[in-house]
Amino acid sequence: MADLKDDEIRRIVNRATMFQKFYGSSSQVPLADLEEEYPALFEITDSLKLNRAFVCEALLEHQGIPVDEPMILDAGFSDAEVIGFSSSSLNPETLKELKGQIEYHFNTVGELKHRKNKTLWKARPEGLSRFLSSQNSPQVLFEESRGALKISVKQSLKTFNKLYLPVVAGIFASIMMFAGAVFGAMGNDEEVGIIMFGIFGLVSFLYARFINKRKRLKKGRLVDLVDRLQQILERRQKVSAAASSETISIPENEYEGFDEIEIKDTKKVSN
Repeated sequence: MADLKDDEIRRIVNRATMFQKFYGSSSQVPLADLEEEYPALFEITDSLKLNRAFVCEALLEHQGIPVDEPMILDAGFSDAEVIGFSSSSLNPETLKELKGQIEYHFNTVGELKHRKNKTLWKARPEGLSRFLSSQNSPQVLFEESRGALKISVKQSLKTFNKLYLPVVAGIFASIMMFAGAVFGAMGNDEEVGIIMFGIFGLVSFLYARFINKRKRLKKGRLVDLVDRLQQILERRQKVSAAASSETISIPENEYEGFDEIEIKDTKKVSN
């Protein structure tokens, strides 16, 4: 029997509560080995009227589910794309959880389109957000191929690229001031021109660095999203596989008591 700390129990209970609130009901069955290993946990969740199947999913998630590391693709200066893979497959319940996770990540609603071996989620923001490329461009593609599920997440970075305009203006102004100081066009204010050149140049550099960092963070968040989607897929597959193996398992003494059947040769007698 394994022991869990209070904080761990609290996280598992919160996660199971979220599953139950999100799904309402589950087609999965509780896993007997987890129920035997964590009886105290299930006593607590039973008192809270939580479905044991959801508790098992939350417990598996807490234990950790290994997944392949997502990859960032070179999608150019204006776009970000991250892909990942899973050995699982899509079903209505899993797709519902994936859609909820995606919309929570991008903080916008979206619609699903189904094609042969493909399912596409496309952002459909409302209000002023629909005019921002960072809000209306996100899309997530699930593609089944050769027994694996490919996850591809794309998002435009054009909104961030527009923020480079002040950098260009700052660099241009600093160059003009430096040129004026060098060629004496500023008269007695040459020293001021050189100082302003340094200030504009430094501010432009720091601002560009800030934007680049924001773009890296945006790509990093897409990696986190793909990793999260992979974990959801693998968790639900693991629960389904374990439940199926428990359902079809045959006890060793299932066939005890059956007598061996003796087959005898018979001969036909013809008149």
